[in-house]
Amino acid sequence: MEKKIFADLFEEYQLPLYRYLLQMSRNKQVAEELLQETFYRAMISLNVQYVKEPKAWLFKVARNLYIDTSRKSKSEKRMVERIKTESTQNSDIGNPDESLENKSRQEHIESVLDRLPERMRTVLYLREIQEFTYKEIVSTTGLSDSQVKTTLHRARKKFRYYDELLRGRSIDGR
Repeated sequence: MEKKIFADLFEEYQLPLYRYLLQMSRNKQVAEELLQETFYRAMISLNVQYVKEPKAWLFKVARNLYIDTSRKSKSEKRMVERIKTESTQNSDIGNPDESLENKSRQEHIESVLDRLPERMRTVLYLREIQEFTYKEIVSTTGLSDSQVKTTLHRARKKFRYYDELLRGRSIDGR
């Protein structure tokens, strides 16, 4: 019975967790290792029948593993630069101009996200990409409800600032 529960959890959350870890680490190999470690820890410590929000709990474990991993590096900035990898491959089917535009837009968004501090990047990613509720973000990050809302507001504001900056537009609108 317990194997079935873990198999269901793995099936449901494997891809969203991998995407989150890939977005945070910017390295496929690191993301895969952290994903494996996340589910390993879940298997040894998660009592599924008592956890009300397994999604939030798994993301919290993944986030903490990522933070631990990035702390082991000399600095997060050096680590991110050292482990940059190719962006996800676009399909060869379809309009090549559209594929190029999508890849360019994705690279731009990733570049903007890279400039945000880890906490802001995590909250913004969980809310906008993973579509977490505020309650799930609170549970995942360990922040209070008001801290999540404040961090999300500031992250969105900083994201817009860096977006404008990287696009070469004047910040004051001129």
